[in-house]
Amino acid sequence: MRKMNCDEARQISIVDYLAQCGFRPQYIKGVNHWYLSPIREENTASFKVNTQLNAWFDHGIGVGGNFIDLGIRLHQCTVEQLLSRLSAGDRSLPFHQPIKETVAEPEHKIKIIQAGELQNLTLVKYLHERAIDYSIAKAWCREILFTLNEQCYLAIGFKNNSGGYELRNAQLKLSSSPKDLTYIDQGANMVHVFEGFTDFLSLLTLNGRDTPGNFLVLNSLSFVAKSLKILQQYPSAKLYLDHDNAAAKEVAFIKQTIPNVEDASHFYSGYKDLNAYLKIQQQSKGLSL
Repeated sequence: MRKMNCDEARQISIVDYLAQCGFRPQYIKGVNHWYLSPIREENTASFKVNTQLNAWFDHGIGVGGNFIDLGIRLHQCTVEQLLSRLSAGDRSLPFHQPIKETVAEPEHKIKIIQAGELQNLTLVKYLHERAIDYSIAKAWCREILFTLNEQCYLAIGFKNNSGGYELRNAQLKLSSSPKDLTYIDQGANMVHVFEGFTDFLSLLTLNGRDTPGNFLVLNSLSFVAKSLKILQQYPSAKLYLDHDNAAAKEVAFIKQTIPNVEDASHFYSGYKDLNAYLKIQQQSKGLSL
């Protein structure tokens, strides 16, 4: 029996597959089918499937993706296990017919004008308010001049693997396209995993810029599924995610899928995230923020 590959699996119709699994939409608006989430408990339908793109998004936890991303969550398995499950099952699975020339318009039209050395005093002040060491931020971030809806802005930029930037200053929190995770391979045999780059910089501020290990910054919980292929390569991985319901579900999902993962967030228990903990630590040392 030939094993199904990822390209074939991505073409499986999400709506029809959910129907085979016993899930029916609560209502339909155009190409969007709205469900009670099949991957968590809820009382109001916030799980959307776009039949034109054959893509899903769970608004309750801010996570989405293609058929494979849904399959590994629905069945709590790895990609390889999902493909084996599909290959051993009904070969008459419903396939999605992709619609050509479908272009999703971005919500924000961000254009990067210039990326330079991080030195603007207003941005440096913002880092100080977040208790992040400037020299560490300067090593990993850039000063980004960009336009948004024809207005110019300046922000701290953290580059992802696809060339897009996470953009932060005291007034805004945005991302330029393409959105992706950031994987920093320094040749180590363990990896630290963060939800956002301010937590990554916070750990380096706490432990020193020469903190051993590789680093994986998700930049969004929606990239958890994509991160699994990277985490599978390591004998050891540590998670430093936020202390909220959405992150807790992702931690549980990752630990079920990758047994060598450790939830390393216990030392900042009681704080929303690693950066919140850092700020309190700096205050306790008598440093004014």
